[in-house]
Amino acid sequence: MAQHQQWINLEEVINSYIDESEQSNHKYFKLWQISFRGLTELGLDFFYQIRSVKLPINANKTVNIPPDYLQYSKIGVLNERGEIIPVRFNEKLTLYADQSADRIEKTQDNTIFDTFQNNSPIWYNYWNGYIYGPVYGLPSGAPFIGSFKIDEHAGIILLNEDWPYEYLMLEYTASPKQGEQYYLPIQFKEALISYLRWKDSISTNVKTHVANANINIRRHEYYNDRRIALARFRPYYLDQAYLLNLETTRLTIKA
Repeated sequence: MAQHQQWINLEEVINSYIDESEQSNHKYFKLWQISFRGLTELGLDFFYQIRSVKLPINANKTVNIPPDYLQYSKIGVLNERGEIIPVRFNEKLTLYADQSADRIEKTQDNTIFDTFQNNSPIWYNYWNGYIYGPVYGLPSGAPFIGSFKIDEHAGIILLNEDWPYEYLMLEYTASPKQGEQYYLPIQFKEALISYLRWKDSISTNVKTHVANANINIRRHEYYNDRRIALARFRPYYLDQAYLLNLETTRLTIKA
């Protein structure tokens, strides 16, 4: 994560809390662990940057997921304007033999086609505006791009057997790694300090009614600071709201 003027170092947050709580520096490692958890929680919800990569296709029509992958936001191919055209998720793709070099051969059964080749089943379930007709792909007439399914345990993306491209575009949220230098938006400084107050108080050995009440108060303070941080980090822009309203109106009219 690159440093910019609006980003602060994670160590600055920890040191601010150490000074505030009048703790010694030997607590630094414990507080770093807590703050790292808070950074992960806030980052996944709000400010982690999305990475975009162009991945090659393996011979068995699979794609290796980057090791820092957490969750995807877009999967598809590029058009002439540099936009990612999403491909559809296909739940029917099987995970069987997805790590084998001959995955395609092992997951095909041509006997089903042979059984119906003289009497193929036709499903008349698409109304084209005049009559019911069979479904052959996308009713809009758009070309079939492809489909995918993710095997996160194996760390691969499965593609349909007739995938026509030599690459796959993947935009995803990346996982942070402990021991590296991390930054967070300055708007979230107080929220992360509040997170430290809350979680640090939970780990103390003193458990009384007063201590438990303080924990609940600090939890409430954290979520309030979290809400304020989000409002500052993502302000409401009228021009974006206007464009969103136009797009919603267009889709409503089209539907």
